[in-house]
Amino acid sequence: LMNGDHVTLGEADAETELDVRFENKSAKKSGTGCVHTAPGHGADDFAIGKRYGLEVYCPVDNGGKFTSEVEHFAGEFIFKANAKIVGFLQESGALLFSENYNHRYPHCWRCKNPVIFRATPQWFISMDDVMSSAENQETGAQKTDVSPLRSGALREIETVNWHPNWGEGRMTNMIKNRPDWCVSRQRSWGVPIPVFYCRACDEAVADSKIVNHVADIFQQETADAWYNREAKDLLPENFKCPKCGGADFTKETDILDVWFDSGSSCVAVLETRGNLQFPADVYLEGGDQFRGWFNSSLMCGLAAHGKSPYKNLITHGWVVDGEGRQMHKSTGNAVSPNDVVNKSGAEVLRLWAAAVDYTEDMRCSDEILSRIVDAYRKFRNTLRYALGNLDRFNPETDSVAQAELLEIDRWALANLNEVVEKVLRAYENYDFQVAYQTLYNFVTVTLSARYFDIIKDRLYIYAPTSFERRSAQTALYEIADKLCRLFAPILVFTSDEAFENLPHQKLQSVHLAEFPAVSEEKNERLLADWERIFSIRDEVLKYLEEARNAKVIGSSLEAKVILTIDADTTFFLLDYFDNLRYVFIVSQVEVHEGEKFAVEIRKADGAKCERCWNYSPRVGESETYPSVCERCVNALSEIEKI
Repeated sequence: LMNGDHVTLGEADAETELDVRFENKSAKKSGTGCVHTAPGHGADDFAIGKRYGLEVYCPVDNGGKFTSEVEHFAGEFIFKANAKIVGFLQESGALLFSENYNHRYPHCWRCKNPVIFRATPQWFISMDDVMSSAENQETGAQKTDVSPLRSGALREIETVNWHPNWGEGRMTNMIKNRPDWCVSRQRSWGVPIPVFYCRACDEAVADSKIVNHVADIFQQETADAWYNREAKDLLPENFKCPKCGGADFTKETDILDVWFDSGSSCVAVLETRGNLQFPADVYLEGGDQFRGWFNSSLMCGLAAHGKSPYKNLITHGWVVDGEGRQMHKSTGNAVSPNDVVNKSGAEVLRLWAAAVDYTEDMRCSDEILSRIVDAYRKFRNTLRYALGNLDRFNPETDSVAQAELLEIDRWALANLNEVVEKVLRAYENYDFQVAYQTLYNFVTVTLSARYFDIIKDRLYIYAPTSFERRSAQTALYEIADKLCRLFAPILVFTSDEAFENLPHQKLQSVHLAEFPAVSEEKNERLLADWERIFSIRDEVLKYLEEARNAKVIGSSLEAKVILTIDADTTFFLLDYFDNLRYVFIVSQVEVHEGEKFAVEIRKADGAKCERCWNYSPRVGESETYPSVCERCVNALSEIEKI
């Protein structure tokens, strides 16, 4: 058989004539041949039938039974009728061959029963046709850039910020290839399609004035009015059919696609609440919503205002177990949010959500949550440490000017400024994982492992009102204040609790405060110098650990560090020499110039100060305080004056 051939089938008294047609795509894959085509029972067959002008024959009713036009089998459920049809064909001699074989067939995902495809009348919204200016004016719609939905959607997609970026391509491809939007559904209840049918001539009445009249009734009585009222009570008084003048009408029984309901929220919500406005700042949902809410909202936004209803669109993945498997109660791998909250608190669950990459499937397990608990404790303990050392500190009267702060305090604040900049940028880009990681690294490395470790001695030893202690407190106050503000979106209760306990706090809540501002002052030289110092410190700490393991020393304060370095580094360290012992957390440091880097650990000289535990040859010089070092003598003398 060749495409375009005219064929006659059957006996002379019951012959059927047809033209042989084939679909090009199928022919390329499967070769030539004849196949059964049912334009009324399948999307592909419907499209082929429409292309070749075939009748859309659908002899199956809403209950899945053959209609009266099917001779011999009218009223039979189609799947139960299969055996009878085969028997009928055999008896009439029309069946050449019959066999059972396994093949793929679509089934309902919910009830697992086979699906019946039927071509039925539906309401569609065209993706490519444009309403005329007269029709647009008649509907009373706002004046917009009148363009087809498809081209308008493709234009607006480019104006949206997509998180992650691949969302733009996915949405674009979907819009390019999608068919017209079928907005009708056959359900017993839902938002009705406000269309009436004249009983006399079956004319469909979908006039915009009628739609607005029904909408006014819905605004007072909700959409239930469609089901509670008769058709005549929903129409304007004395309304007549525009075609035949009839006055008796029936109501449309189809309802709107539920995604149309959701999509219209961009108008129904954003334009009816005083604290919101169109377009929304952000839409957030899972990857399954590209054909759902994201799509329907875009269509409704274009229809209402000719633009996208969202500025940013965020797509998240699904929560899976620790091995990446889907969670199911039946398999026992599900993690209940309520259980997490009851065991560890809502802050931990919220922190987990910030710590994971939400653009991919997010793993959650007891082991993963235990790591989040550890991170939470580090955040909380950091705030507690800062607050604990701000007792009796008044930021308005006790703060040290930025330019006068000790250099390591200025270094800590310079690092804090970089953290503020990174975290704020991450929040603006909805990249919460970057915000979490930036804060975590700052707390665990910059503060805990370096800054707090070094200033601990200064905070404990110097007099409460001394310059050295006030300098550290000034930095600590700024660190605590800004961390509370940066933590606020992801640790809402912890940040608020800490913020309320900041000394002389005037705001009632951190959530009434603004994010910290980013300082424009550049501190590249300061940061580079201290990074160089910390690289030396890291090496010294390794040698201290080796000496501790070899029983040369116990505590690091029992040590004297003899450092041999090149001439350039020796010259660089001259400005920091007096503070090196505090940076290394030892009692004494010697620096010698040499060709090769070397570190020697010896027992510190002198006796142990019973107050600061540092070793010094000058312990015992003071008659007033014979058991402390020279530094503690000065501190105690100042304390006595307070």
